[in-house]
Parts: sequence; structure tokens; C-alpha cells
Amino acid sequence: MKPCPGKYDYPEHTSDVYVQAYGRSLEEAFENAALGLTGVVTDVSRIRPEQTFEETVEAEDLQMLLYKWLEAILVRLDAEQMVFSVFNVKIERENGKYVLKAVMKGERFNPELHTSGTQVKAVTLHDMEIDKSPSGARVKVLLDI
Repeated sequence: MKPCPGKYDYPEHTSDVYVQAYGRSLEEAFENAALGLTGVVTDVSRIRPEQTFEETVEAEDLQMLLYKWLEAILVRLDAEQMVFSVFNVKIERENGKYVLKAVMKGERFNPELHTSGTQVKAVTLHDMEIDKSPSGARVKVLLDI
């Protein structure tokens, strides 16, 4: 797990992993949170953006949106063995809900090419933080390992 200064880092936690991500916008912070999640599992710099996938999640509030977004990435990793290095996120309000639409690029995990990091069991809502201001956004999420 290597932090990526300006995008994400890993604040101390006794038993699990915090991912704290930053962005000029909320969308960019969500993109960097996805990179941070991936960085727990493998070295993001070694993932080639060879395949493109689309993902849509919706929720009543931003915390649940972040949770569902990261959970969707984790499901793709577990079910399809896919890892991603490029994320393009758009967040909109539709019918009173937040809707996140993303394009993700990556490839199937290959142990000969990708390092094995820490297995993430689940995304949690515990101690989740989402801060946004005119100068940027920060999100913090705890991953169960």
C-alpha cells in the first residue's frame, strides 16, 4: 500500500484500513477513493487500462453513494477478478437521489503482473467522512480487511 500524495493516503488504524481521498471536486475525490481502494489490493501503477466498464449506482445520500460505489468495485474484483486504474465519475441529482455514473478502465488480475496486497472483505460506513468546499473535497472510508 503506497499512498499517492494529492490523491489518496492511508491514515493510521489499529486493525483495518482507512482510505482518505482528495479532489478538486466531489467526483474527483470519489475517483481517488476508488484508486485508494485498488491500491490496498495491488499496485495501481501496474494495471493496464485495457478494458472499459460502466458502473451506475444510486443512493439517498452521499455517504451511501460512496459506500455503494466502492462496494461495486469490490464486487467486480471478487466476482470477475477485475482491477482498475482509471476512473471517470459523474454525480448528478435525479428524482431526489444521487446517481453516480462511472467509466472504469482496467484488466483482469494477473498474479504474474500484479502484486498481491491486502484482501479487502468489505467497505464500511463506520467513521465515513465526506467534506466538500469551494476549494475541493475529501472523503474518508474504512475498509474491513
